[in-house]
Amino acid sequence: MTANNGSASPGAEDPRFEDRDIAGTTDNPIPHLDGNAAAGPLWELFRIDIIAAIGRCKNCGAVRVFGEAAVYSDAPGIVVRCSSCGGVLLRLVETPTKFWLDVSGLSYLQIDREG
Repeated sequence: MTANNGSASPGAEDPRFEDRDIAGTTDNPIPHLDGNAAAGPLWELFRIDIIAAIGRCKNCGAVRVFGEAAVYSDAPGIVVRCSSCGGVLLRLVETPTKFWLDVSGLSYLQIDREG
């Protein structure tokens, strides 16, 4: 038991959203990861660091760093959604013999050759 009298202390945070990298948001309670969660599977496919790549969402036109996207991995594959509008940017499913990649939600992906 704590000595808290029920009032919130200054600076207290909502414990439901303590870790923004793995928690849902107020508008979207479905837990997701940030774009770094897609780094491993996409590295296997492209052998490039895609996290610093800049992509344009085909749905809303937002241009953002891939690492800022929301990754939903609680599925047969991963789904990467735009952090601005929630539109699907990329879907990746891996089977024992194939990768299935859908990037139809991206207008383009700009990848730095130096990075």
